[in-house]
Amino acid sequence: MYFFLYGIAAAFLTLAVLTLGKLSSVRIKIGLSVVMFFFVGLTGWWIMPTMAWNFYGNWWFVVVISGVALIVIKVAGNKMPPLLAWLPMIFGVIMLTVVPFITTFSMFHADSYRSILGAPIQSEFGADVSPVNIKRVRHVDQPLARRLGEKLIEEIPGLGSRVNLGTMNVQTVNGCFGIRDGNGSEKDVCFDKQLIWVGPLVHDNVFKYWGHGTTPGYVMVSAIDPTVLYMVMAVKPIDESAQSPAKDNGRMGAADLTQSAYKEMNLRYLMNGGYFGSYVKRLVRANGYMSSGLTDYSFEIDDSGRPHWVITRYDRTVGFNGEDTVGVVVVDLQTGDIKEYGIDDAPVWIDRIQPESVVTQQLNDWGNYIHGFWNSVFAQTDIIKTTPGMSLVHGANGQAYWYSGLQSAGSSQGTNSFVLVNTRTKKVRRYLIAGANEQAAQASAENAKGVKEAGFKATSPILYNVRGIPSYFMTLKGEDGLVKMYAFVSVKNYETVGVGGSAQEALRDYQNSLIQQGQGLNADDLVKRERIEAVVLGAVKDGKFFYLRLEGQDGKEFFGTSDVSPELKWTEPGHKVVIDAYVGEQNSIPIIQFDNTDLKISTLE
Repeated sequence: MYFFLYGIAAAFLTLAVLTLGKLSSVRIKIGLSVVMFFFVGLTGWWIMPTMAWNFYGNWWFVVVISGVALIVIKVAGNKMPPLLAWLPMIFGVIMLTVVPFITTFSMFHADSYRSILGAPIQSEFGADVSPVNIKRVRHVDQPLARRLGEKLIEEIPGLGSRVNLGTMNVQTVNGCFGIRDGNGSEKDVCFDKQLIWVGPLVHDNVFKYWGHGTTPGYVMVSAIDPTVLYMVMAVKPIDESAQSPAKDNGRMGAADLTQSAYKEMNLRYLMNGGYFGSYVKRLVRANGYMSSGLTDYSFEIDDSGRPHWVITRYDRTVGFNGEDTVGVVVVDLQTGDIKEYGIDDAPVWIDRIQPESVVTQQLNDWGNYIHGFWNSVFAQTDIIKTTPGMSLVHGANGQAYWYSGLQSAGSSQGTNSFVLVNTRTKKVRRYLIAGANEQAAQASAENAKGVKEAGFKATSPILYNVRGIPSYFMTLKGEDGLVKMYAFVSVKNYETVGVGGSAQEALRDYQNSLIQQGQGLNADDLVKRERIEAVVLGAVKDGKFFYLRLEGQDGKEFFGTSDVSPELKWTEPGHKVVIDAYVGEQNSIPIIQFDNTDLKISTLE
């Protein structure tokens, strides 16, 4: 379609300009028109610009085509072409310069740019964000997920010479289905709102595409547990009546589920590794979306394991700019079936409708034009901007959010607040909590005791709620790219750090640091400070922490360091103790104050 539309338009425009220039040679006019038909047609087919008035690509074609024709007139006629022959080029230049200046330049449209985002809702962090579940923090980042996925490919003989691993995306999966891997092993898996990295197998090059036509599946890697990963080469649905018991346990590998026949994976429509008619962008453009703004081609699987492309559809609301999402286009990688959804009626398995680039631009426009255009250029009063990069945060409700700190213009380390933007609805919640940006938190974790000496590097931080306190969580990697340690850093005070060899140990160290610095007193309503008098049933030491089990406190452990009380290191089963602690939903509880009444070394305040 692009080939014929752009080819015919180029041939007609070329013939018109040459005729207006009164070029006498019919052979030259027809010959050049034919050349432009094929050249511009093939270029349009390859580039596939959006065919709408407020996209620049079309007008560049007008300028280039008419320019070539004018050069031919000048060379053939040896004189300057008449003014009439210049009209197409003049019109194209106007559409590239004057029209965008009037319809798009922020000097005239600052209020329009600022209003695209909508008004952020000021909210309370503890009320909106559920407390961290240490069993569900994201241990696996994208580079590690890719590394693990590539290892899976290499384990299947011959597969690595045929395909590569495409871009890995993290998403929430909530469903049960059967899978068969490249070695023929079969397994039934169930996910209960679990975070999974997924990425398609793509052709290694065009010759492999010609030889095979499709790729045999995709890779899944748990974002929580790096030992849980699958090469998916066939899937089968599972009877919904059998799903409930399996989903209740929230674990992979549930057995004895009603099954139906496996369907082999044959991924035909790809981004990277997609060629000619199998290039998914070309497929979508050729099937009704030539004039639509399309971006963020994201690979996702539905809750039955079937792979799709989720493509954001957007409009330009301020002339040639002001992109705003209006819905998604969903493409089945195997059949090429295309379905369009609005923001409100998109299937629940779709995580991302709002692209990171669009959200970032809208946040920056909202903060930059707070007092109009001229203030953004000169005084810059009250201007705020996003911190570099965004992270994807998944809530306990299964919803995904873009997280970004907000900082004043000129600031490099601190933030005055942060936002969570729903990746489906674009609803923005702002939290007026000042603190450190992501880069400062990473530096703080890397300089922690035991981390700096080893030279470990922190991954991009992810926001969590630790007892009502916004906290960054990150993994610490060695030179080999593998996770060596874990860290929590307070958003409010990046000097408050907890590190450990496991996420649980890092959380305990972090909670202990919070209490020592007084930040534990700001805990939300989910925890309350209690004084407990009890007999010690068990006492162990692990690293720098001492752990106690107390009579009458079944299923709970209490922990602290000798910084809390020197009596901890002498405490044994049978001793009577008095403990002040924040007691809530967690079973592992940090000790605020401690007194062993049998030792008489110290007393509680």
